[in-house]
Amino acid sequence: MFQKFKTISILISIFFVQLFAIDYASAQAFPSRPIRIVIPYAPGGGSDILARPVAPLMAESLKQSVVIDNKGGAAGNIGTQQVATSTADGYTLLLANNSQVINPLIYKQVGYDIATDFAPITLLGTSPVMVVVHQSMGISSLKELVAIAAKNPGKLNFGSPGAGTPGHMANLLFNQQARLNMTHIPYKGSGPTTMALLQKEIDVFFGTPAAVEPYIKSGDFKALAVTSKNRFASFPTVPTVAESGIAELQDFSVEIWWGLLAPSKTDPEVLDKIHAAAIKAVNDPKNRERWLTQGMVPTTTTRAEFQTLIRNDIKRWGQIVKDNQVKAD
Repeated sequence: MFQKFKTISILISIFFVQLFAIDYASAQAFPSRPIRIVIPYAPGGGSDILARPVAPLMAESLKQSVVIDNKGGAAGNIGTQQVATSTADGYTLLLANNSQVINPLIYKQVGYDIATDFAPITLLGTSPVMVVVHQSMGISSLKELVAIAAKNPGKLNFGSPGAGTPGHMANLLFNQQARLNMTHIPYKGSGPTTMALLQKEIDVFFGTPAAVEPYIKSGDFKALAVTSKNRFASFPTVPTVAESGIAELQDFSVEIWWGLLAPSKTDPEVLDKIHAAAIKAVNDPKNRERWLTQGMVPTTTTRAEFQTLIRNDIKRWGQIVKDNQVKAD
């Protein structure tokens, strides 16, 4: 009886040793086929600007093709859910942004949990949000805007590309910290919101550099501040919100970010390989120069730093959504 038990134990031990050996060999051999990066939006947006030049550079490092797959729909929820439920082998990745954190807070069902269904790899890039007004308002500083809004509660309005978008959330946080009551007017995208400010339908727009830069340069819009921690290289004379001299806003910081995620339970060694390839691609001098001219700042993190960023965003935007009763349009 003892001998039989001993034999079974040995067989079980051999099985697990072989199983671990197979897993280790798989990680060592990665990648053995093309890697797919899913962008959960239609082609042509900020995610494409980042991903298209990164993919071939990652392919060089990984010695395997890296293809971009746009899976738009439902504000990014369809493509995101597809990656969340994909096999955790490193061959299907998601190019995520702030919306993947915010959407579960404002939609009833998105089909994924950003905190548990994904393994963060690294940020790829960030972008500030620019606080702009029409030049006809005659406002020259953020401090002036806050003073006018404070004296006229509810009378000034701000536009956004839609409920839950980074610009909308940034403006709500701004309202809350500066104790203002500007009214939100949602539009369907950055283009219509930009046109609304150009036509003076709205007073304030927290917009992306790509959307507002041409009108700042033409003199139609006045840039009052950028929401990032540091000044934006393309507009070095425009101060950050924190530099505005408003005590309540001295710690204000909001950035749009883009980063790579893999399905949770992906082998850490596989994640490390993808991470190394992504970092090298982002740091490519020509790539960095291209992004900066398109309003994006090349930015990388460790896997742990990216995880912390996501957790902090869930907490911060969750509170803003709750306080302002934000719901999807």
